[in-house]
Amino acid sequence: MSALVEAKRAFYRDERVATAYDGQRFGGSSGAYVNERELALIGSLLPLCVDKLADVAAGTGRLLPLLRSRAQSVVALDASLAMLRQAKSQVGAAHGVMLGGADAFALPVRSGALDAVTCVRLLFHLDEPLPVLRELRRVTRLDGVLVCDTSTWSPRSMLAVGRGSWGERVAAMGRADFRALAQEAGWRVTAETPCFLISPYMYRRLPLALARRLEQLERHLPEPLLCRVFWRLEAA
Repeated sequence: MSALVEAKRAFYRDERVATAYDGQRFGGSSGAYVNERELALIGSLLPLCVDKLADVAAGTGRLLPLLRSRAQSVVALDASLAMLRQAKSQVGAAHGVMLGGADAFALPVRSGALDAVTCVRLLFHLDEPLPVLRELRRVTRLDGVLVCDTSTWSPRSMLAVGRGSWGERVAAMGRADFRALAQEAGWRVTAETPCFLISPYMYRRLPLALARRLEQLERHLPEPLLCRVFWRLEAA
């Protein structure tokens, strides 16, 4: 396990980090806008109806209402029990949703058991995402779907600015490099959606009108200038 992964795990297992997570990233009107935008992107890439779906790195469970509307059964997995406690407080005893502690490098799921997987805001925390992509492929049936995201550039990929509040640096990766990794792990790319001109956290700090204006501006700029990509992969 790399030093970066160990540092990330320690950070997100902190009860204070888990408690502050949603408010820090999605608080206020602009934060809610960022959350709604990400959920809309994820929803546009997910199948409309599947039997079994897992959310890997489920965090505080913000995806679960969307996922529950698309699947008969949903399991939310995360290496941080502190984050899962936050998810449980939001989801409660919702029918068809299970929560469990899990290592994304070795999931407690049998091979080919899942029709779809979501893995959002995880891969850019890994300096070597290939093992996780392979593990996600292992648990997904042939032609099953993975929806995930990557960071193509970030100032925090060079320096862990705000380490106390945000943890260690992020790992940026170009789109061509990610396509190659996905293929090596047994996936084929069926959709990729570049988005966000600057970090979503910065959108969250802006007045809502300006955040929306930046979203409009994105549509007129070259895609390489955008810093996040949401992906739909299918198990090959």
